[in-house]
This record gives sequence, structure tokens and C-alpha cells, in this order.
Amino acid sequence: MTSKKKTTVYLVNHTHWDREWYFSGQDSLVLSDVLFTNAIQELEKHPKMSFTLDGQLSIFEDYLNIRPEMTGRVKQLVTTGQLKIGPWYTQPDALHVKGESLLRNGIVGRLEANKIGPTMKVGYLPDTFGFNSQLPVILNDLGLDNFVFWRGINPQKTGGFYFNWQSLSKSKSVIAIDMPQGYGTGMLLESSHKYVDDRLDPAVEFIEKNSPAETPDVLIPTGNDQMDIIHDFEKKVAQINQLGKYNYQISTYSDFINKIKTIERPDYVGEFIDPVFARIHRSCGSSRMNIKLAASHLEKKLIHEVEPLMVIGKHCGINLSNGVLVAAWKKLLKSQAHDSLAGSVVDSVAIDILQRLKEGEEIADSIINTIQRLISKNLDLSEHQILMINPLPTQVSEFQKVQVISADKNITFENVKSVYQMHQEFVEKRENVLEEVSGGEQYITEPGYYITDYLVKVTLPALGYKILNFHKENKNVLNLKNKLGTSIRNKSMEVAFDGQSLNLALSNGTNVKDFLFLEDRGNAGDTYDFSPLLKDHKIKLAFSSASVQTVGDIQQLILDGSTELPYSLEDRKAKKFNIKFSYTVKVTLSSTDRIKIQIDFDNNVADHQLTLGIKTGIEEPARASVPFGYLTRQSTEIKNWEDKFAERPINYWTFDDNVSVYSHLSYSMSVFSNDVKEYRQNDDKLLFTLLATTSQLGKPNLVNRPGRASGDTTKVGHPLIATPDAELFQKFQFKFDVCVNDSFNELALAKQSDEIASPAISYQVQSLNLFKNRLDNKLQDGLAPDGNLDMTLSLLDAPKNLIVSACYPDYFDDSAIIVRLSNPTGSSVEFKAPLNSVAVNSLDEEIEFEGKIAPYDILTLKVASTKDLFSFTEE
Repeated sequence: MTSKKKTTVYLVNHTHWDREWYFSGQDSLVLSDVLFTNAIQELEKHPKMSFTLDGQLSIFEDYLNIRPEMTGRVKQLVTTGQLKIGPWYTQPDALHVKGESLLRNGIVGRLEANKIGPTMKVGYLPDTFGFNSQLPVILNDLGLDNFVFWRGINPQKTGGFYFNWQSLSKSKSVIAIDMPQGYGTGMLLESSHKYVDDRLDPAVEFIEKNSPAETPDVLIPTGNDQMDIIHDFEKKVAQINQLGKYNYQISTYSDFINKIKTIERPDYVGEFIDPVFARIHRSCGSSRMNIKLAASHLEKKLIHEVEPLMVIGKHCGINLSNGVLVAAWKKLLKSQAHDSLAGSVVDSVAIDILQRLKEGEEIADSIINTIQRLISKNLDLSEHQILMINPLPTQVSEFQKVQVISADKNITFENVKSVYQMHQEFVEKRENVLEEVSGGEQYITEPGYYITDYLVKVTLPALGYKILNFHKENKNVLNLKNKLGTSIRNKSMEVAFDGQSLNLALSNGTNVKDFLFLEDRGNAGDTYDFSPLLKDHKIKLAFSSASVQTVGDIQQLILDGSTELPYSLEDRKAKKFNIKFSYTVKVTLSSTDRIKIQIDFDNNVADHQLTLGIKTGIEEPARASVPFGYLTRQSTEIKNWEDKFAERPINYWTFDDNVSVYSHLSYSMSVFSNDVKEYRQNDDKLLFTLLATTSQLGKPNLVNRPGRASGDTTKVGHPLIATPDAELFQKFQFKFDVCVNDSFNELALAKQSDEIASPAISYQVQSLNLFKNRLDNKLQDGLAPDGNLDMTLSLLDAPKNLIVSACYPDYFDDSAIIVRLSNPTGSSVEFKAPLNSVAVNSLDEEIEFEGKIAPYDILTLKVASTKDLFSFTEE
């Protein structure tokens, strides 16, 4: 045997466990019963060995639910460090979810781990489709100083595979360890010349060859998808050392990280979305949009409504545990796993995901319902009073949606600035309705009633509530009425339809023709990626009619249209336009500088990509929000990409919640939405993919992704899998806000984003329809909290120069409250933490805070109770 090279190779025994994919979560559960039990038995036989269980607790939680008798043995192995678990609850998508969701993933992972033993202190995400640029901030706030991953790296940018990954402001950093050939590099460890010569040694040579500097230490993971623990690991490694040309040794991710800590490392700032060694699936942000919409809506509701309401409810003495909140988060976090949220799953799994998200939504709604009703009952509100809850930690004076159920057709609100009736429905009386009374049962005629939606302009206290009173009104309330014309305007702008295009005119003299448009094209891709159809052309969708409705200073321009489109890919190839696709766009203006856009359609077209275009009149590179910050992205178009990349690096970008373009000389335009996940920029146009439908899990040889099919469907024994449900024949609604400002201001944008995501919540105690809220007829009066509540409440007044990115009951301390502050700007902010608060990380571990929040950074504060919530003052 030739003499050994100096390089030491660290082998890690592990398994990667997709919760669901082309198999279901139930399939994985049954498989875990066998594989996890086998791993436990093997570790018990070999006390010097360790096994990494994919870094997520949810799969082990499921396992112990069916194998509770193994709990003691598991605790022993975890405590001794043989069995490596955590730190995540699930292996999350790290591009299409909010930073707060990633923090909750780590929080819930720790909560589950506390039942078993210590987690692996490794930021481990081995198979996620790319990573946002601010993950170092998130990892640090979860007590992690390292990151082990696979996809998205370009070693020419990072300076190698082992480096320091810094946040956008460089205030936070982790030691990044990339596995350039994936987590399955050393799978099926075998002590044979064929395995060592053809697989293992070449894998190490690949890392050495592609590293800009000498690499004396190399990580090789030795596991794969749903793979059993490698048996007799010590014996096999000893034999491999007799065969290979490197020094192979048994290790763990933590041990390898500790080794890399001792060497000098280059620095890197930015995203990991380069498909150099692995596919990123940059266009998966529009696949299975029904899942993405459901997940996004639940995510927004939990962060911006449920958690703040839980704080208000706690202050009011409502006895709801954090357990119900964790239960809702678990439904979402399981659905944010990288395959699940990406949409790269079979139809039967998509049904499971949507059901899980529906259950999470029901838990969230029930929490809101319970808090609203019990506060209302304590305050002894009548049927002519509305409880208005503001989940924002700032006072608001905007129009709020209020629904009233009343026997009166016309009502008026007291002490409000404006009120407009937007929609009204009359429910007819019912004969012979059973009524239970103290003397028994009787049949009555139930009177008819009105369900009316209002816009009410009112000032609401920060993180608190206020009562609105209303009474019967004899004359009609201002309501939406038709108005002649095809344009709407306020002091800042005019939006007009000229019979062919929708145009925008700004008060500064700027005119943008074709300001808003819809376009359609064929999708020859699969559930992983959009792929253009060769020789296909984009089809601009025409508007055939326009109408205007106004009430007060609210103006709506409603555009209707229908266009003949090809039904299928074959029809597009044949230039056969054989189905009518109809759509409605509603554009709303008020007295603000914000344009509200709502798009409705019933999808009846297969294999297509539908895009909303916003023409801005500005060709500067867009600046987009990312978790707790902003990032400018440059074009990634590269010639002769086939020789350098695993797939084409297309200009599809993750949409967090807003993106802006601005001209230093005139104005800025920002687009906000919680409904889309990707955008493109083409000259002065921002393009937002509404959906991309398909009928296949994975296809080979796509235009931008040559070679094998993603999803294993061209592997031996893996047939192509049809996904007819991914054609998404259903109704859709997308909402956008477009803001035009004099200049670009990151703090103002972050505040606008919060306002859009955190509408006030209204509630009425009424007996005309006890099923408007599912728990109204079950939450009896005796459940209301004791004590006299004030008719107005405000718990927290946020600082003017920061954002409160989260406010929730402490998951680790039932009596405490967490307030997380975000600095979304490029400048440091001086901040003096209130005396009744303690700086902690997201896991409740106390940290040092030196009085300054760095650019694009966060600060997590813990207060002992709701009574200790504070009013911030600027220093």
C-alpha cells in the first residue's frame, strides 16, 4: 500500500429523514419503527459509536408516540451523546418562510428535546433548497455558532467549503461547513477496494481539487435518505484505513466543527442559491401554490395575530396554555419541511399537507375566538358593541374591517372618524326553530338579520383593545356606489384604464403606461421547477371591461377580462386556443399613497405559468426584503452555464414580503404581498409568479435543468409519477399593495409591511348566528376571567426607530413574555433595554447586550409578566 496522504477524513454515521415526499408521513412512521429501533440496538451494542438522526425532533416525537417503551433507552443514548438529535423540529425550507418561523422551528425543537435530552449544537440542514442571507442571525439567536449544509454554495465566492458565513451587517457569524457532494457522499460504507477506490477516495479528491486552499481536514457523511445505521462501523473504518490513501477516522459533526474552529477561515456574506454542485430549484416558489398560500396565511396569522392575542389574553387572565400555540405551530412547521413547502411531493402527500394546514388554521382561529369572546364576556359587552383588538405594538389610525350581525339594516358607529358600508347580506327568517328554555322546549320563528361589512376609521391603542359602540340609524350609511368612468385618483396619483392598458400617473409628472398586466405562458416543467416550452410565446391577458365604485375617499377600479388560451401543453404546441380563462382585477385607492390590488380567477388551464407584472418606470436593481433586513440582487445570467452548473442559474428570486425599486432623483415604488413567493425583474418591470401548474413530480431533460429527473423518477425502479392535482383546478385570490414614496426608506417599509400583515381583529357578542365563530356557543359565561377589565387596554408601545418582529408568551417560562426587536436598516441603533427586561436568545438563554442593535440584526428581550411590558423611549 502507498504511503498515506496528510489529509484526515472525518466520517459521520447518519440518516437523512424526509418526513414526506413520494411517500407519506405515515409511511415514514412505519419505517421509523424498524430503522430507529435497529439504530438504538446497534448503539447499545457499540457504546463508542454515535448516530446522527437528521437534526429534527419531529420524527423522533412520532417514533416515541408509537414506541413509548423505548423512551428510557433513548434518553440514555441521547444523554451520553451516542444518539444525536435536534436542534430543529423539522428540516425547514430556508428561503420561503419567515425568519420568525425558522426561530419557532428551533424553539419547538428545543421544547421537544427537553423531554429526551440535550440537542446537537449544530445548525444542520443537509438537503434544503438554498438558504437566505440572514440565517447567521437566526442561528446565533438559537444559540448556534455553526452551520452544516449542502446546496447553494459556490466555493469561488466563499473561498472554500469551510469558512465564516456572516450576516448582511457582519454582526453575526457562523462557521459554515459545506458537504459539496451531499449528505450521501459516503453512503453504504463498505470495506472493499471497489468502494474505497471508486467512491470514497475520489470523494475526498473532489473536495481537495475544488478547494482554493489546502484542506488537511475533510468531512464525509456516510448516510442517505431513510437509511439504516451502518453496522460494525468501527470495524469497517479500520479495514478501510488498510485500503485507502487517506487517514479515515470516526467522527461527529460537532467534532469536525471543533477541528475547523482551530484553522484560519475566509469570510462570506450573502445567500446560498448557486447551483454549482447541486440543484436549487430556484423556480419552485410557484409550484403547488395552494400549499404555499395556505402555509403563508397560517404563518402570518400565528406571528401577527395569535401570538400577540395570547399576550393580551394572558394579561386579561384567560387560561390558555402555550400548548395550544405549540400545537398550531407544529402543524405549520411540519408543512414547512423543505420538500413539503417546495411542493415537490406526490398528490396524496399534498392532500395530507393541506389537511394539516387546515387543522393548524382551525387551532389558530379557535385561540382567537376564545380570547375575543372571554374578554367580551368579562366586559359584559352588548350586541351593540364591537371589541376591536389591535395586535400591532403601535397605535394605528387606519380603516379597519368590521363585520356586524344585526336585525337593523342601517347602523351608525359612535366616536369614529369615518364609516363606510362595503357589503350587506340579508338572512331570511326561519319558521319552527327549536328553542331550549328553562321550562323545556318551544318552537319559534327566528327573525331575519343582516350581515354587513364595514370599513371603520378609528384610532386603536398599541397591543390592546378598544370598544366601539353602534346603534340603529334611520338613514342609509355611506356605501359603495357605481360611478361613471374608468379611472380613480387621489392627491398623489391616478390609475386609469384606456380601453387596452392600465396606466399610472403620479403627481410628480411621471406616467407609467401598462402599469399592471397579466401574462401567461406554457410550463413544460414539473413540481420542482418551471420550465419554458420551446417555441412558446407569452400571452398578454386583455381586460374587456372596467367599472368604478366609490364610497367616501375609497375608490375601486374593477377590471374584468377573459382570454382564449391553449388548455394543455399539446394544445400550445399546436397553437390551439380552446379554453376561455377569466379573471378580475380590483384596484383600490384611498387617501394614502398605497394602491391595493386584488386578483381573482378560477384556474381551468393546465401546464401554465401565470404572472402579474408591475411596471415601475425605474430600471435600477431591486432591493428586496429578507429576514430582518434588505438585499440588492444582481443578475445571474451566465453564458455556457452547462459546464459549470448543475442547473441554469436563472433570475428567479425569493420574495420575502416586499421588493422595491427607486430613483434617487424622483420616487420609489414598493410591492408588498403575503401571497407570492418569487419574483423576477426585467428592465423596469417586476414580475410576480402567481402559479405554475404541472402534471408530473419530476421530468428529465428540462431546458434549464438537463439530465436526470429530480425526485428520483428516472432512477432504477422509480417510475415517472403523475401529479394531476398539481394542475390546481380551483379558485385563487392574490392580494398586493403597491406604495409610491418620495424616497426609499427601509424602516418605513418594514413598518408598512407590519401594518399590512397585522390588521385589527373585531368581535361582536351576538345570538343571531352562533356559528359565525365555531366556539361561540360553547364558551359559557362562567369561563370568562375574574376581575374587572378596563374598557380600553394598551400593553406595549414600540420604539419609533425599531420594529417589534414578534411578541409572544415565553415558550419556556409560562409567566414571562418575549419581545423581539428588529433593526431593518443599514445603520446601528442605540437602544437602552428597559430595567424590567433581560436580553436573551430565542431559547431563553441570557446573553450580553451592549446597548446597540447592529444593522439588519435583532434583540430578544424577556419580561417577567404582561404587567412588566413597557413603553419604549428613544435614546
